Amino acid sequence: MSPPRRWPLHPQPRPLESLSSWLDRLAGLYEMPVKDLLTRNLGLVDPDVPADLDYDPPMAMLTALAERAGVELARLRAMTLAGWEPWLFDKLTVPLQDTQPMFDAYVRDNSVLLVPGEAGTNQVNRWRRWPGPWLGYWPLHRACPVCAADPGRGRALLWRLPLMTGCVEHGCRLEDATAVALSVAVGQEGPGPVPLAEPLATVDRYTYEGLTTGRVTLPGRSVHAGVWFRLLRCLLDEVSLSPSGRRNHGRATLEQVWQAAGLEERAGLTTWRPYEHLKPDVQEAMLHAAATALHLVADGTIIAFGRLASTLRLEHRHIYDGDRQPPHRSSWQEAIAEMETALALARTDRDAARQLLILLTLGCRTLDRFEEERAFLFGVGVPADFLPSARNLGRTDLA
Repeated sequence: MSPPRRWPLHPQPRPLESLSSWLDRLAGLYEMPVKDLLTRNLGLVDPDVPADLDYDPPMAMLTALAERAGVELARLRAMTLAGWEPWLFDKLTVPLQDTQPMFDAYVRDNSVLLVPGEAGTNQVNRWRRWPGPWLGYWPLHRACPVCAADPGRGRALLWRLPLMTGCVEHGCRLEDATAVALSVAVGQEGPGPVPLAEPLATVDRYTYEGLTTGRVTLPGRSVHAGVWFRLLRCLLDEVSLSPSGRRNHGRATLEQVWQAAGLEERAGLTTWRPYEHLKPDVQEAMLHAAATALHLVADGTIIAFGRLASTLRLEHRHIYDGDRQPPHRSSWQEAIAEMETALALARTDRDAARQLLILLTLGCRTLDRFEEERAFLFGVGVPADFLPSARNLGRTDLA
């Protein structure tokens, strides 16, 4: 069978560009609607074009696109939200019965500012169904005014989520996509791009680094991108809590964060709701407070007691290199091979992952150290729901 015919025009996707944005640019070159491009030109017997191309498009469609446009299938998958499992989402589609356990695992099993367990046990489905982390109830359609002026740039996938506030490349705020497109279409000279101010700019840079490199360099240490997303989501939860329901230190910390942010406490929220259910302006205020908290912890203004707090604290340590001889090369290679075998099994076997976590944390004496080992396993591809918390393992001995 002859290979499928490559389309004559097939510009490559931009870094972090969404699938819908790339297809808009591609279809524009052929002067046809995206639907015609996908239904008449892919060679599919029964083409199924979803309404939301950025969510979880059919694998058959992505495979055909990869062949026609000469783009790797894995790259096309990463241009959709489904392609960010398990780093940004444990699961993109969460069954109703799993929403509370998912929230607890993604958000409440972690802690940053507060003592572990102090956040409480709020029910996420009390008002409306929780769609999962970062999937906002209020849709966001945003664009960078600088990027929009260049038709070859496109839109980033994550601009549709309440995760970033600006375009890191141009250092400006994201604006309503419809207004930006109209301004570009009529050639209207509107106000210049609005610079994204600190501390939101720092949080955006962390997120951008995680999206582009897979790791984030925080003040305390470098962490896997998946750890950063969960840390930030946990911090957003903590700043949304009522200070009056916390212990003395937690109450004082939350009050200090909002005072330093220069915003109304809890952004005016009177009844707790998960971040994804908040309106966009309230979400941005919560992000501003979370960014302020990151800065205050890093410079030592406030002391954080959460399991992930050590990632944010600047540490100045001098470690003597010593005179010990390095391990024998063959023994070291054997150890690495054994570890790789164990990790490969843990990525697909829940019991193996649990046993490996127990083994790696036998010598841990603090919750911070336990969470570092747990984060390491997650960072090398072991599913988050395979890794129980210290509480679930009965590690009541951890300080």
